[in-house]
Amino acid sequence: MGLLDRGSLIYNRIVLMAGDILVALIILLTAVNYTLNLSTIPLWAGLFIPVVLFFSFLCEVYQPDKWIFRDRLIRSFVAVFLSFLLLALLPRNPDTSLWHLSGTMLMFFLLQNIWQSLLHKSNDAHFFAEKILVIGTGTTAETVEALILKSSGKYVLTGFIQTTTDPVSVDVSKIVGSFDDIVTLARQTRTNMIVIALTERRGNLETDKLVSCKLMGIKIVDYPSFYERVTGKIPVEHINPGWLVQSRGFLITPFIRLLKKMLDLVFASILLILSLPIFPLIALAIKLDSPGPIFYFQKRVGLNGKLFTIYKFRSMHVQPDDLSSAAWASENDPRITRIGKLIRRARIDELPQLINVLKGDMSFIGPRPEQPEFVAQISLVAPYYPQRHAIKPGITGWAQVMYPYGASIGDAVEKLRYDLYYINNLSLFLELYILFETIKILLFRRGGR
Repeated sequence: MGLLDRGSLIYNRIVLMAGDILVALIILLTAVNYTLNLSTIPLWAGLFIPVVLFFSFLCEVYQPDKWIFRDRLIRSFVAVFLSFLLLALLPRNPDTSLWHLSGTMLMFFLLQNIWQSLLHKSNDAHFFAEKILVIGTGTTAETVEALILKSSGKYVLTGFIQTTTDPVSVDVSKIVGSFDDIVTLARQTRTNMIVIALTERRGNLETDKLVSCKLMGIKIVDYPSFYERVTGKIPVEHINPGWLVQSRGFLITPFIRLLKKMLDLVFASILLILSLPIFPLIALAIKLDSPGPIFYFQKRVGLNGKLFTIYKFRSMHVQPDDLSSAAWASENDPRITRIGKLIRRARIDELPQLINVLKGDMSFIGPRPEQPEFVAQISLVAPYYPQRHAIKPGITGWAQVMYPYGASIGDAVEKLRYDLYYINNLSLFLELYILFETIKILLFRRGGR
């Protein structure tokens, strides 16, 4: 499944943003009266679209799964207000005034909420929903039904297809027929997608019937791919090496590695230059708060399983040798100092990792680097955990922005699902999406521990 395929986790966000771009463009052309005289176009007009999109993203206007009209209205208003404040600071031509900007912002606020409300209503009415037939009647099929119900109008279940081997745990009233009749059933229900969700995997389905469905224009999707598409993570317990090999993702080309390296150097250099002035202040606060070194050095597992030394500002009390073994950080962890709580919450303790990025040990975006002891423990219970080391670990990443701070092996396994999704869908678009999500998390101080 592709990152931007219809119905994917990010797809509806892209639709919302694309609609806002169109709305903003129409309003902008109206605001400048279609003039071709560049000298009379206000400076804010050139930044109007990226600014309103950025603040709308920041205020979580593009969250299709959290639609409450009043909340969306408030978020939209805050985004437009912040956009107005920023654009109002720009120099203005003598022929323009703040009233031009105010009117443009008001029009954007109104049209943004009108068109997004109409889209939400159409989703509720299943106007654009993909109709899905599910092959299987067991617990896996039940999971697919639950995902469909949570999809906010992206999908609608047309029924379950019974096989000779799969147990029956779904609502029997939703079983529309047997696999032998799948071609006829798919045509009668006008199905767009067939999801193969067998709990009992013994035996093979007749591929000629599935081929007939595919030739009718129906997408054939297995359960792991559908789960990945809807949730943004891969169900590691339901995949096998063959699935990894046949997936159209998990292809990290030299071009992608070069592109990531260039982005790493740019982002890390800029952030390090900007943050260097506060390094002495952080160092002084750490020294005054508790005895011990300013920086914390620890071995972590990096690319291809090789160990490297990670750099961080010390946020914990110095532990005696007999208590210094690897342990998960917990909520209200007594090892964390007073200053440590502040810098961990704001992720400031991770700023020295920018040096790791410049050295080539880490990437700016990638899976979180873990301690060797944790890697050994997790690898015993989580298949494919070593595969996350196919790329460099990152300061931030898909798992970090999608899931809270991990404090157990169970959390690490859940994050592995997100890490594999990231590797499977690695692209410039996903990199930028993670970057903006990280900015949002830092500003609202979510997820630190």
